[in-house]
Amino acid sequence: MNYRLKHLDVISVASIGALLYAGIALVIAILIFLSSSMIGAMIGHFGAPMPYAFPLLMMGPLIIVIFPIFYGIFAFIALAIVTALYNLFAGWTGGFLITLEAQQTPPPAPTQTLP
Repeated sequence: MNYRLKHLDVISVASIGALLYAGIALVIAILIFLSSSMIGAMIGHFGAPMPYAFPLLMMGPLIIVIFPIFYGIFAFIALAIVTALYNLFAGWTGGFLITLEAQQTPPPAPTQTLP
């Protein structure tokens, strides 16, 4: 069976994509937090004055909060634009052609009753 994907809801695509991108950004922010904390601790351990280590130590918690929020916002905007452009171009060209295959589902297993 062939189907054409001619229209996507802009808000639903943008919101799901923004949440996915924000989740990815959170993982990256945690990695940045861990690495900046280790670097800041090493700077302090090697005898550097605390003003040099302090920005690295404070950068991690700030990035964990701000980075996923901004990444999600920018992903929402970008995906909304891309989805709107897809809807425009799909109106001209017909959209994606998707082939779906019907699959036979096995019958449900019989339930066992207790006496």
